[in-house]
Amino acid sequence: MELGISEKITRMKKWMLGIAGVLVVGVLLAIVFIDQTPAGRGYQGRDALLRQMRSPNREERKQAAWAAIEYPNQALEEFMVRGVLGDEPEANVREAYVYALGNLGDRRHFAAIETAIDTDPSGFVRASAWLAAARVDPRHFRTLAETRTETQTPWDRLGIAQGLLCLGDVRDLDELFRQARGDDEARRYIASRVLYKWLRPLLDAAGCWPAESDVTSARIWPPEFIDEIEKRCAGLDLQAIADDTRRHDAAAARVRRYVMRITRAREGLVSLLFGE
Repeated sequence: MELGISEKITRMKKWMLGIAGVLVVGVLLAIVFIDQTPAGRGYQGRDALLRQMRSPNREERKQAAWAAIEYPNQALEEFMVRGVLGDEPEANVREAYVYALGNLGDRRHFAAIETAIDTDPSGFVRASAWLAAARVDPRHFRTLAETRTETQTPWDRLGIAQGLLCLGDVRDLDELFRQARGDDEARRYIASRVLYKWLRPLLDAAGCWPAESDVTSARIWPPEFIDEIEKRCAGLDLQAIADDTRRHDAAAARVRRYVMRITRAREGLVSLLFGE
């Protein structure tokens, strides 16, 4: 018996909806599991980031360094190494390069990071280089920290304390509290950020972070807040808490990667459906 026109239309709509559903699922899978960013599209993306790193605008160069963390590439890394060794005139950009090399975690770059520790005229860059060294090679970082004592400035001590806390070692926590109370605003700001980033999770794990606190990662800690946090730390075995927390770092990193993929999938789908 031949189908009526209305039934044919209904079946056609269901068929089209089914095809649309398959296409949407395919797009979502592609966005989640295939790198959709310009930096991840092979040589074309690499060349685009290299052009950005050569930009006369220092903010563009810094952004290219941060992008290289997520999408490593040998040519980009070599460019940043040359910048750290002296090709880059701007301290803020050298800091971004050394920060990126630290996050990439390749031991081949340790020599350039060590050179920055020993020779860079900017304390800001050296502090970042100490953190990068801790991330790339913790054992070598500790050796440098123990053998470079005669040349250490307040910036170097800040960088070493930051690197140790990043590794879950709380031995230099007093140095961070001193720097957060100091008279140099830039170091106070960085010390406050370091404490917020790595000490706060330890206090949270112990249920000792002030629930009513309005302190953020972008704010210098007021002296009374430092006093309160230092008092709370005194009653805890922070090293034991740090050791226990680090056992879960790998799992937490996986969760962060999955969240980033889901976020990119959502943004990609919104762009697909509503973009120009």
